[in-house]
Amino acid sequence: MIFDLTPLIATLVALAAGCLGLAAADRLMSGRPGPPAQRSTMAIRALRWLRVVWIPRSIRNRWATDKVERQLRLAGLPWHAEDFAAMRMLGGGAGISLAGGVVLTRHGDVIGWFLAGVVVVTALVAPTAWLSLRREQRQREIDRSLPDFLDRLSLGLEAGLGFEVALRRSAERFPGRLGEEARRMVRQIDRGHTRSAALLEMGDRNPSDDLRAFAAAVRQADRLGTSLAKSLRIQSGLLRDHRRRRAQEAGRRLPVLIVFPLVFFFLPALLIVYLAPPLLHLFLGR
Repeated sequence: MIFDLTPLIATLVALAAGCLGLAAADRLMSGRPGPPAQRSTMAIRALRWLRVVWIPRSIRNRWATDKVERQLRLAGLPWHAEDFAAMRMLGGGAGISLAGGVVLTRHGDVIGWFLAGVVVVTALVAPTAWLSLRREQRQREIDRSLPDFLDRLSLGLEAGLGFEVALRRSAERFPGRLGEEARRMVRQIDRGHTRSAALLEMGDRNPSDDLRAFAAAVRQADRLGTSLAKSLRIQSGLLRDHRRRRAQEAGRRLPVLIVFPLVFFFLPALLIVYLAPPLLHLFLGR
């Protein structure tokens, strides 16, 4: 019996297009934090389209929660929970439409219903998984670059600069998300926020525990009057040890993770190559 692989290929192409769309949304909405006037025109248009989508009240109460709002803030997205709920609604509608097309193409057989179920589940789960992956990626990037930033900051403090001046000099050309957060903190201090308030807000909008520990160390040094440069040097060494241990743990997990592609991809191919000829001879009687 010969199976028509066209619906399966179309489904895989549609899923790949969805992943590329999520990646494009990631690139689109990952601009520097700031007021809406400073965002790109494309990002504003995307937000406007999302806010046009009608969401039933029951789904809005279930999806647009404070927990989702916090996850969006930790992921660095300038969205509200209602915008993310609209994105999930659009993804679910596209998945249901694609699933209906697959079922009609397969004339309602078992394979068509199975592919339709896979498409619908993927469309519903993909936005939440993308948000979690983005938050974890943001945390890893901040954790990797924080020791280098602390070295710059402590070097400026040891040279005799004040904390605000050393922070400004360190954040001017520091790359990555941590540099953006440091520059945002400098702008808040320039607007009149206290140092403790700016540190608390920076720790609240980022998922990194190491960054919160840095904010707590600075506030403790201000309260106790201890040497801030020495505290940052010690904390930088501790964070480098944590980063080295995380890299070692990731290396130890690699042999376990590589088992899954071996079992699900390489092993079936090897079985087909080695067992297909004798099975053909057995069933065809040749």
